[in-house]
Amino acid sequence: EIGELYRKRWQIELLWKFLKMHLKLDQLITKNQNGVAIQIYMVLIAYAILQLIELPQFYSQTLLDKLRYLQVVLGRYGSISHWSYDLLPETLVA
Repeated sequence: EIGELYRKRWQIELLWKFLKMHLKLDQLITKNQNGVAIQIYMVLIAYAILQLIELPQFYSQTLLDKLRYLQVVLGRYGSISHWSYDLLPETLVA
């Protein structure tokens, strides 16, 4: 029973390590109690989305690989030069 509790504790430690390292929970935006709570909720929602997302078969399915994939895809569409062309009608695109 003690071994099982230790394994569960270790999984929680790994979760917090992932949240701090990759989802930037170690950098608090504010010291306000509500702000910190909102930031923690945002990170947990992002973690849940990473758990639910399915990548194409030829990509690895680890959480870190899913995060990297999303960063690349969102970075492409986060550029104003890319998404602005997607919004233009086909006749206006040169």
